[in-house]
Amino acid sequence: MRISPNSSPDPAVVANFLTQLKSHQIAHRGGAKDAPENTMLAFRNAVTHGVRAIEIDIQYTRDHVPVVFHDETLDRTTNGTGLVSSYTAEQLTTLNANKNFPDMGECSIPTLDQVVDFAIENDLILLFDVKGGEFCDKVSSTITDLLNRHPSFRHQFAVISFFTDILHRVRRDHPTIITGFTRRHDHIQKLTRLSGYTSIWQQSFMFLLDRIYDFLTFYFFVPWSRIEMLEIRKNDVSESYIHDVAPRPVLVWTVNDPIEKKYFRHLGCAIMSDIISDSDTIVF
Repeated sequence: MRISPNSSPDPAVVANFLTQLKSHQIAHRGGAKDAPENTMLAFRNAVTHGVRAIEIDIQYTRDHVPVVFHDETLDRTTNGTGLVSSYTAEQLTTLNANKNFPDMGECSIPTLDQVVDFAIENDLILLFDVKGGEFCDKVSSTITDLLNRHPSFRHQFAVISFFTDILHRVRRDHPTIITGFTRRHDHIQKLTRLSGYTSIWQQSFMFLLDRIYDFLTFYFFVPWSRIEMLEIRKNDVSESYIHDVAPRPVLVWTVNDPIEKKYFRHLGCAIMSDIISDSDTIVF
């Protein structure tokens, strides 16, 4: 599991990639408040509003096909129920993934291949958000397959994740792929689903674990693995914070208010938003 000293993308490639991210809004799940998230309807809508970068989420089907979907379960955004991983890719095509925007018509859960093809056709950047440490092997093989099909797409996407093991595997197996660590101060609490406490001692213990984890990942894992960028919740970002993490660039999520968008752009951050229909009024 060792990372070699030269395991990182060319700095000029990284700089160009980050410049592109900062030049436009990044459509979070394709713009989840403008269209059904993580669907081709959303991605086409984002392109019509001038978006050049889209963040997508990856899950895997029962037959190991990568699909673009956020939740582990289907219930929130589709007319299906149960785990995504309990369905085959073909079975998922029968579901309607537009539960929340009925006026826009029905649509299916897209495969990653479909979205990558669309990104290449429209010269888009993609951010692959992988939310499960158990996906290490699958993500690595997915990237291998993608690069075999589209070698020129190598510098048009990045892998971002809360999970250090995902990013470590990507850096080890695919050293030229750009990576981003999603830093969240309550990661362990979210991971263990311990958001409620029965005592002040339990709350204090979980708080301490999160502080230790945050310290170790930021000051040891991120520089050791040569992670190129940080994704930070908007409530955790300030001018002093940007100064503390410099020169590592920051991508702020999820910024939907126009005033906040201007503020974070003033700080030099890339911004990720659910609302991209205001692109014409936001100056970058």
